Amino acid sequence: MYSCTFRSYDSSTPWKSVRQLANNYWVWRLYHMLVADAVSLQRPTKDRCVYQFLGRGFGKVADIGCGPGVFTRYLCRYARQVYAADIDHSALSRTSSRHAHERNLASLVVRANQLPFLDGSLDTVLFLEVLEHLDDDSGAVREIHRVLGRTGKLVLSVPVPPGEVNEGEAWGHKREGYSLDEIKAILEGEGFEVVGHAYAIFKFSRLAIKMVNSWRRRLRVPAPFFVGWVSYLDLLLDAKRRQQGEYEPADLIVLAQKK
Repeated sequence: MYSCTFRSYDSSTPWKSVRQLANNYWVWRLYHMLVADAVSLQRPTKDRCVYQFLGRGFGKVADIGCGPGVFTRYLCRYARQVYAADIDHSALSRTSSRHAHERNLASLVVRANQLPFLDGSLDTVLFLEVLEHLDDDSGAVREIHRVLGRTGKLVLSVPVPPGEVNEGEAWGHKREGYSLDEIKAILEGEGFEVVGHAYAIFKFSRLAIKMVNSWRRRLRVPAPFFVGWVSYLDLLLDAKRRQQGEYEPADLIVLAQKK
């Protein structure tokens, strides 16, 4: 198992104090309260589903592809041990700095198809917006199955087509996303049972994303928080129809259990 200690930024640089401030957890949270971006726009519908599927008290958990660490603090609160794992060193460094006081957190640089965990050593895996970036998506699911213990839980999310494909980028999307039937086939083929699913990020969130991107292109500054309020209109849509995948969902969250 590999752990990493991050010592970044030359102390002589004038930006050291600014970067340190940006890596403070509460400054980071305040930023996302004041600015509309990808993190804040997912909060109304997607984040709620992730928290619901995770529940509480999930033993040893790995957040594979943790990115900026949106769920790290929650995981540390309710798990015995948390592994924040990502292939991006810089993103992992920021996540580690923002949660430096968490005593049950370890940071790991990993590849999803080569996880540094013993067989059956984890109780829960969080795997959000990673599968579509991988050439061998089934292989990654198979590897997660290996490291989960008996009846271990997997919470993952994937985009719903149509979506972007940018294979030329280092960590770009290799496919548009997955339908519910497609992701079920992969999970069940690798020894999982799908026990729940939910759609997220509907037509109003899509509109908010366009508005935020337009704001940034035209004004070249982050969009203020009130632009992101549009995404909360998704909560006014009929809940049953949302669960059925109507209203142009952009994301699918799945809860699966190891057989």
